[in-house]
Amino acid sequence: MIKMSISEITDRLSIAILKQERTDVDMTSEINFYKTELDLYEDSDLYLDKLKEVNGKIWDLESDIRSGKEGLLGLEEVGRRALMIRDLNKIRVGYKNEMVEKYDEGFKEIKINHGSS
Repeated sequence: MIKMSISEITDRLSIAILKQERTDVDMTSEINFYKTELDLYEDSDLYLDKLKEVNGKIWDLESDIRSGKEGLLGLEEVGRRALMIRDLNKIRVGYKNEMVEKYDEGFKEIKINHGSS
């Protein structure tokens, strides 16, 4: 098995927690797995809170689009949300890259010719 970096574990944990809170899907075993890994790192809760917040905002912006309501939203609103998602993803990638530097583990995400760069 390939070891995941702290930034990936934290990002995935934040998404699993959001799924547990916002859907009927039981994410308990995945959450417990990631939390066990995360407990090995000092100050990791700070990044978990930040990533959960930004991933929650992205989730909120994407929810109507993903459920097929883009026709009701209109193209202008879909475009506005896409730009906001892009900006939030920049923040998300920034947090993950901070973790790569802080814990000296994993690889930085570098976007080339991409809206998130």
